Amino acid sequence: MKYLVPLLAVSLLTACAGRPTTSGIAVENASAQYQQQLKVNNPQLGKRLVISDVKTRQTNQLTDVVVTLSSQYKKSQYLQYQFTWFDGDGFVIKGNHSPWQALTLFGFANIQLPGLAPTQEAVTFSLAVREVSTQAQEFKE
Repeated sequence: MKYLVPLLAVSLLTACAGRPTTSGIAVENASAQYQQQLKVNNPQLGKRLVISDVKTRQTNQLTDVVVTLSSQYKKSQYLQYQFTWFDGDGFVIKGNHSPWQALTLFGFANIQLPGLAPTQEAVTFSLAVREVSTQAQEFKE
């Protein structure tokens, strides 16, 4: 556990309209906007990751999101990500965290991370990303 990097979270407001919508911002300008919303506990990881785009739409009355995560680093990064969903009052929707998903983000690459709200009450979300150690760990008794 000591090799896991603290979580970074991004709270993003998702669309509640009945028709598909996007963030409405070109990719070139999007990273600056999302970077302002980025909360990073680890400065090293924070310098290497940028959310470059967010798209939202309604699917069967549930909020469907695709977050584009971009690497600002030349080497591959071994990560895990997880969505957490919140209701209109900002409370976590209990028991509806997505499981941690493994992710390899290659140098200077982009990857789209899909998320689907668990209930109709979910209107916002956070995306947590953590680094995974690639070194073997020993357990001593």
